[in-house]
Amino acid sequence: MRFFFLITILFFLCNCESINIEEENPSLITIESIELNGNHTYKISDAWVYIDNEFQGVFPLPASFPVFKTGNQEIIIEGGIKKNGISASRENYPFFTSYEVNLDLLQNQNNFIYPNINYSLTNFPYNENFEGTGLSLSVVSDSTNHILEKIYNNSNENFGNYHIKSVISGSYGELFECTTPNFDLPKNQLVYLELDYKCNSPIMVGIYANGISLVEKNIIMYLNKKDDWNKIYISLTEVIYNYNDAINYKLFFAIPRDTTISQNEMYLDNIRLLYEE
Repeated sequence: MRFFFLITILFFLCNCESINIEEENPSLITIESIELNGNHTYKISDAWVYIDNEFQGVFPLPASFPVFKTGNQEIIIEGGIKKNGISASRENYPFFTSYEVNLDLLQNQNNFIYPNINYSLTNFPYNENFEGTGLSLSVVSDSTNHILEKIYNNSNENFGNYHIKSVISGSYGELFECTTPNFDLPKNQLVYLELDYKCNSPIMVGIYANGISLVEKNIIMYLNKKDDWNKIYISLTEVIYNYNDAINYKLFFAIPRDTTISQNEMYLDNIRLLYEE
C-alpha cells in the first residue's frame, strides 16, 4: 500500500514538472507597430489581440508577449487608441478593420507580426484637410479681427500640402473661435472626431447643440500645448447623448488669450467626423 502511494506521488510530481516546463517555454509574439494603409495620419497606441477567438489582452506598442498556445492558430489584431487622449481610456477603434493571420506557434519561438489595417468607412461624413480652394471652417463674429491662415507645407505626405494657423496677441480676455458647418449627427451610435493639432497654449474643442428655440454651447475638452503635431481621437457619443433633443450640431475650436506669452498660436489639420451612415 505504501509502495503504491509513493508511485502515485512520483507520478503526480512528474506530471506537474512537465506542465511547468511547458508553461515556462511559451511561444512569443512581437508587434512593433500597426500601420494604417493610405495617406492618413494616425496614432495607434495598442494592439488588441485574439488567438483562436480568445481575447489575449491589450498590449501597448511596441509589444512582445508570451502565448501559451502551440500549433496552427488564427490570430486577430485590432488597432487601439487612447480615447480623448487619455491613457486610462484605451479602446479598440471601431473605425479600423482588423488584421488576421494564421501562424504555427512553437515553444521558444519569437513570431514577428507586422499588421496593416484600413479604415472601415469608405467615406468620411466630414473631412476637412484644407487641400481644396475654400475652407469649411467659419470664424465667428466675435473673432472677426482674426483670420484662419492657410499654410503650405509638403514635408509629410500624410498631411497633404496645407494646414491652417490662427494667432492672437491682444489683451487678456481676447478669444479666437472658428466653427464647422452644422451636422445632423446620429444619436444612437458611435461618433468620433479626429484631429491633428499643435499649439503653444491650450485649445478648446467644443460643440454647439442647436435646438428649436435654444442653442447650447459645451466645451468638450482642452488640448494641451504641443510643440509637434499630435493626433487625437475624441468621442462625441456621450456629448450627443446629453443633447439628444437638438436638431443639429456644429463643432468649434477656440484659443483664449494667454498674456504670459507674446502670442497664442493654433494649428489644425485633418479634421474628420466618423460614424456609420
